[in-house]
Amino acid sequence: MRLPIRSSPPGGGRALRALLLLAALALPGCRQAPEGGAGGPFPTAPPPREPEPAPAGRPVSAGEPAAVAAARAALGTPVVAEACGPYQLLTDAAGPLLGGLRELCAGPVTAFESEYRHRFGVAPSEPPAGTLVLFAERRRFQRYVAADPRLPRVAAGFSLALDGLVALPAGERPLAEVAGTLIHELAHLAHRRTFGSPLEPWLSEGLADELGYSAGPDGFASPAGFTGMEGLRTRLRGGYATGRAGPLARLVALPRSSFDRDPVSWDYDQAALFVRFLLLDPELAPRFRAWLAARAAGGTPPPLTAGLGLDEEALESRFRRWLDGPARGGS
Repeated sequence: MRLPIRSSPPGGGRALRALLLLAALALPGCRQAPEGGAGGPFPTAPPPREPEPAPAGRPVSAGEPAAVAAARAALGTPVVAEACGPYQLLTDAAGPLLGGLRELCAGPVTAFESEYRHRFGVAPSEPPAGTLVLFAERRRFQRYVAADPRLPRVAAGFSLALDGLVALPAGERPLAEVAGTLIHELAHLAHRRTFGSPLEPWLSEGLADELGYSAGPDGFASPAGFTGMEGLRTRLRGGYATGRAGPLARLVALPRSSFDRDPVSWDYDQAALFVRFLLLDPELAPRFRAWLAARAAGGTPPPLTAGLGLDEEALESRFRRWLDGPARGGS
């Protein structure tokens, strides 16, 4: 049955519309149309939000097959293949040396991820991955490097972040030295997972050395003064005393093609000590970590001096005072 249509009382429609208009105007996000408009309330759209930048980190391969195969073929036999923390280990080590390498895997390699995050205030946005090829004999490592012109001509070891490969001689050297080199190279893989594009050489090597010189078979020592870098400090002070070591402004501006290319170079020493200084200075440390975090977040940070709030001259003076200060290296 159809319900009868009831007519509104005279003026009732206008009153109802007025009440609805008042109610609508009271709602958040609504306003009255401008004079001359269509009339009636309409929602106000919130301003568009700027998209959040994507994290800068890029993934690292678990090991590019051809690169891993070439490195494995250069090892002696038998080859041990097993997990080393989150990485894959390939080595021809045996006996006490193999036991020492497993100690490193359980110690600093496993602790690396949390140490990187804690020390630098940034966390890789991509998971750890890669293959570690550790040679029991230095001569085998040297033959492996010499056979491929694409590999770096280095004695201590190298990493290829694009290939997810770390290779170094582990035998015939102290285990603590192996730990430092291994952690240094893992840091280069972590830089790609954190910052994506290659870092300036002073920053890439300085961060890697900060971790490498702090690493030992049992894990990591907290950054304190010049601990682990005493020899670097002595050498750099000598370079400054003779006027042959350049200022920080030169170091920071160096491209990779010019870094550590002089016959006598202090670039590695200066980079490692500069990063240690930035992490220890009570005023500059939070600014440095914020500057690193902005880069890892995919943003465009200011130049280093602007991020630190110091001009080049003031930064140089502050660093030199620290370098020449007490052995504990306090600022």
